[in-house]
Amino acid sequence: MIDISFTPEKNGALVKAENTFDVLLHISSEVEEGSKKAKRLPLNLSLVIDRSGSMNGEPLEEAKKCASMLVDRMSEMDKLSIVTYDNQADVIVPSQPVSHKSRLKSQISAISCGGMTALYDGWSLGAEEVAKNASDNYISRVLLLSDGQANRGLTDDDVIASHCHKMAETGVTTSTYGLSEHFNENLMAGMASAGQGQAHYGKTAEDLMEPFQEEFDLLAALLARRMRLRILPEKGVSFEILNGYSQDREGRFIVPDLAFGADVWALMKIKVNADFCDKKAGTNLKLLSAYVDYLDQDGIEQRSDTSKLTINLCTKEQFASLEIDETVQLRATEVRAATLQENAQVAARAGNWSEVDNIMEDLDALGQDNEWVKVSVDRLRAYSSARQQESFSKETLYKSRKMKQRRVARNEMRFGIASEASAPSYLRRKTEQGKREF
Repeated sequence: MIDISFTPEKNGALVKAENTFDVLLHISSEVEEGSKKAKRLPLNLSLVIDRSGSMNGEPLEEAKKCASMLVDRMSEMDKLSIVTYDNQADVIVPSQPVSHKSRLKSQISAISCGGMTALYDGWSLGAEEVAKNASDNYISRVLLLSDGQANRGLTDDDVIASHCHKMAETGVTTSTYGLSEHFNENLMAGMASAGQGQAHYGKTAEDLMEPFQEEFDLLAALLARRMRLRILPEKGVSFEILNGYSQDREGRFIVPDLAFGADVWALMKIKVNADFCDKKAGTNLKLLSAYVDYLDQDGIEQRSDTSKLTINLCTKEQFASLEIDETVQLRATEVRAATLQENAQVAARAGNWSEVDNIMEDLDALGQDNEWVKVSVDRLRAYSSARQQESFSKETLYKSRKMKQRRVARNEMRFGIASEASAPSYLRRKTEQGKREF
């Protein structure tokens, strides 16, 4: 059962006035971890590995280790294909049940390096293999690893992302893994966003092991997929979703999949017209309603109950006495920090380091009351101070995505290194996205 709840930053609005305020929307499930976990849907994956010349040596060897780890974690009910690409793409292992693990790992071990980077061709072949068995009864995803730029075949970032989006609409999603300092982070993150999957990167090949483990843990823990959030405001009420979630053709917001113990959320900026609030203090106003369409653990289409956001009208004196909700405040700070990091990434790519320095000062201010933002900014500053464009650009891009669209633990506490290390991998708030921390 999927539940939607609303938490305004203050539990009230001013009478006879235009009101603008933040509201935190939570999507959660009543299912407790362990109760239906054994019933997970089978996986239908394609692992697409860059074997271009730049992957020679340790990068390719570590990528093979990640692939072998994935094989070990899968079962006979799952299906796997392996695709490699350099100048051209090749299906090394056609889609098949994971029943002969030693043979699969031998085929992985035999992968060797080649020439250029036909990234799109590799992804496309992987998507074709997944599509052979794609259905609502499988979790179908392409896992793409690359350390470089798409420099052969189709190379346009936006066009490639559009293909990922089209496949996601059919149920074949895409997650990407960028490696080292030289991959195209805008392309890789864009493919994952359009493909409704996860975006990861690692400074070294060893750093990628943790994201691969996170990916599998998440896929094995999914409760609801293809989540589509519909929000219906009352006349006189408008809203904006600040997380950067895209919308489908029906105007529904595409939100992350729901997993055990992991709520999905949206930070909303609500604006209520003064005429709508022209009622006496104490009146309870309905502002909007919301529901979610999704696929459940059995691959069956479901719709949640409709939830309503209401708020009490207050006098100025009453409103001034209301406390600001701490969770809403913390989450709003993280979203604003994410937006600033997006701006910093653009400025760094343009070589505008004076603008980067100004943004870093604004981030420092946001970090005063949010420990995760503070520690993350401290890590970023080392890159900005040294004018390390590649490291700074990648870290800001991936960290901003994490802050805006991460899943959150139920009853999430303030950030702490020790508590994060003990959390499920898909709930950890890492201080640096490109390094192995836990």
